[in-house]
Amino acid sequence: MSLPLSAAVRRTFSLAVLVLIGLGLLTSSVAAQDVDPGLGEGSERCPDGVAEDARTVEVLPLRAGFIDPPVTAQVLDVIDLAADEGSELIVLQYSARGGVSVDLDEVLDAFDASPVPIAVLIGPLATGAEAVGAGGLLWAAAPIRAVSSDATVGPISPVDLTDLDGDYPIEERTRERLELAGADVDLTDRILDEAVDAEALAAAGALTLTAQDLEPLLVELDGHTVDTGGDERTLRIRACELEVRFHSLGLVRRLLHAATTGPFIYLLLVVGLGALLFEVFQPGFGVAGLAGLITVAISVFGLTVLPVTWWAVALVVLGLVLYAIDTAIAGFGPLTLAATAAFVWGSLRFYAAESLALNGWLVGATALVVAGFFVFVMTTILRAQAGPEGVALDDLVGRPGIVRSVLNPEGHVYIDGALWRARWIGDTKRAKVGTPVRVHSIEGAVVLVEPFDPASGPSAAEGASSEDATSEDATSQDASARSSERD
Repeated sequence: MSLPLSAAVRRTFSLAVLVLIGLGLLTSSVAAQDVDPGLGEGSERCPDGVAEDARTVEVLPLRAGFIDPPVTAQVLDVIDLAADEGSELIVLQYSARGGVSVDLDEVLDAFDASPVPIAVLIGPLATGAEAVGAGGLLWAAAPIRAVSSDATVGPISPVDLTDLDGDYPIEERTRERLELAGADVDLTDRILDEAVDAEALAAAGALTLTAQDLEPLLVELDGHTVDTGGDERTLRIRACELEVRFHSLGLVRRLLHAATTGPFIYLLLVVGLGALLFEVFQPGFGVAGLAGLITVAISVFGLTVLPVTWWAVALVVLGLVLYAIDTAIAGFGPLTLAATAAFVWGSLRFYAAESLALNGWLVGATALVVAGFFVFVMTTILRAQAGPEGVALDDLVGRPGIVRSVLNPEGHVYIDGALWRARWIGDTKRAKVGTPVRVHSIEGAVVLVEPFDPASGPSAAEGASSEDATSEDATSQDASARSSERD
């Protein structure tokens, strides 16, 4: 038994929305792992037969993205955990394209107060690893500063893409941190405005070491002396006594971190609003509506974190609403053109920061999909819901049908091979798919249906009517005969 058009589209649309949400949910919880990083021959080995307590290295790898509130919250949690458990070292490994809505001074203070040395390694999680904006400042503030050979640090300005007025004293903070690192003062002016490679960083005295990955980093740091808040500490990192504990963003933080990705937030907003507008034309409130609420809520978080142009966001919303109105009235003319113009122009000006501007191909493809959805898909669904041409609603009273989408209390039923919008008036709260029903009455464009027993269907009713008619005819004939006899 095939699904009706609207139900099939509804399920497909809901699945697509849920899959989009799932793109941000590839998560793993914070976990401890006993890992042998395979330290090379240059690392000091423990004497045979000597058992020693494991020394823990906390590692937080972050894929390419922004330094945002979920990331900084995870960094602060790792620092607190390391301090509480007396870990040997904290390693932050990332490639960052800048910062958004982050309290940098809070993180810098945590760096300064940490009794556990902190090493920041830029790369090699992504080709062409970089530390831009807030990522570059945090690298400069770490006691141990490492980069891969192909990585760059800077430009650090702007440190936060949401700081459009430039209120944060980025030049002062950068100069202060580089001077503490013993780097040349001339490096400050350069790193603020351009990307500086590993060779130049080393020449300026800002680089602790070059390491291509976690293993060579730990090998080089064994026996390294580092200053932690005025106290010198010599790191002891040997393979036989090393426990490497990896951390990652949890479910909620990973989802919120994905919400600071410009294209992802834009698509979430469009898909979420599209799902809600889709539900406006459907009886009841289904999975698509719930998925729409979730995606819109996530996108709203992203809109409050990323620097957006609010009038442009309003144009995108207006374009979607105009598409919905145009679909309802079947205009498909000037209103369609106005909706398209508002949507495209708002999309192109969606973000205030130039580095976040949406790709023209993405905007064009999204506009085509949105227009096609409302102009063709939704129009087809609405025509199917209107029932076949030439059939009056009043003619349906008393006819049997079958539920094709759950009536809770509204949904769809099949009557005489056509799909109709229906409302359940039975004693139970809802009617499941496949439930036999009969049209009780009509209310506007909706048929009101009640429970129906197929055993007492139209044939039985027609049989009863025939018997009644036969009885009436017999009675009439008897009466006529008696009248003739009297005559």
